[in-house]
Amino acid sequence: MRSSYFDFFGELLLEVRGEGGRSTSQFREMYPHFETDTPRGDPDVVVERTTTTPDPDTVLGEPTDYYGWTGDLFVIRNGTDRMAVEPGWEHLYVSPNWEPFYATYPVEFAIRRRMVERGEALIHASGVELDGETTLFPAWRGAGKTNTLLSLLRAGGNFLADDRLWAGGSGGARGYPLGVNLQPYNVDSFSEIELEYDSPVDRAKAEISQYIKEDLASGPSLPEKAVRILTSRLLESTRRSFTDVDSLFPDAEYVATADIDHIVVLQATPNAETVSIEPTSPEAVLSNLRAINYYEWNERLQEYFTAYDSLVPGDSMVTRLHDVIHREEEILLELLRDKNTYVAEIPRKRDWHESGTDMEIVEAVQPLGGPIRQTDSTQ
Repeated sequence: MRSSYFDFFGELLLEVRGEGGRSTSQFREMYPHFETDTPRGDPDVVVERTTTTPDPDTVLGEPTDYYGWTGDLFVIRNGTDRMAVEPGWEHLYVSPNWEPFYATYPVEFAIRRRMVERGEALIHASGVELDGETTLFPAWRGAGKTNTLLSLLRAGGNFLADDRLWAGGSGGARGYPLGVNLQPYNVDSFSEIELEYDSPVDRAKAEISQYIKEDLASGPSLPEKAVRILTSRLLESTRRSFTDVDSLFPDAEYVATADIDHIVVLQATPNAETVSIEPTSPEAVLSNLRAINYYEWNERLQEYFTAYDSLVPGDSMVTRLHDVIHREEEILLELLRDKNTYVAEIPRKRDWHESGTDMEIVEAVQPLGGPIRQTDSTQ
């Protein structure tokens, strides 16, 4: 059985066992920066591909969509796919096509538990160093985080991360160079980027799917909704393709750690015509971070751990989750009070280059340097 090892900052060693199917392959595509051929001791967490079907004695839910307990394993079933977990969440067994992110969240929760002890919190943000200034861009999914990163790299910036990173640590940020899951709208905005497909048919399916969703079936009517559903079932692939940032912009350097100068929350604004950045309060930024982190990973962990606690005897995983969230928010509020904090309105444009949004974000970010800007805490 193939095993791959990933060492996260010397804090957690992950072993991924087995291959075949997307559940384990995505880990290997996302985390190549952390892979090691010389693991230090035994793994802290194991994710193992399996085709074994656990048979729970007790279940919560429907026959094909439930949480269960076998007496040895906590089981999560979603249709034909399953994840089974040993008590303590240190060994996860995943069926070949289990949604990989649903295993990523508990693995990264184990990392988060260790990182808060170092005073560092995980946030959903890209991070860029441009002209000697480091800016973090927290954002909801689809708000322009990746396009903002790519625009600033094209302008000569260096990168800490595309999707999430660690903040705290005496006012600094720690890079988290995961593979970038590029979308067709990212490629449309940056001509130097070319998505790779397994075949011309896959490329055609992706392009037709995107065209239907955005140009032919973007409204609220029943026929348009029906077309979107058929498109998602017949044309869209469930497989993701991850690309290293430095392969997209070879001149951009990875920044492992940096002092944070600015934090700019990106908000998609469909009716806006241009990019605008305005100061806001640390409390407003923390409120945004709390909501984003809940949506991205804490909501699903809360559901998993609540079901787990009701079925599995022993320590409460919900209590552990709440302790980590509380400590992360303390870390972030302390960090934010010493930083320039802003909110950016980003027009929802498919092609950033054609609309000029790529240059607008660069021109808006470059002048942010200067002393800390005090804002009214009610903003």
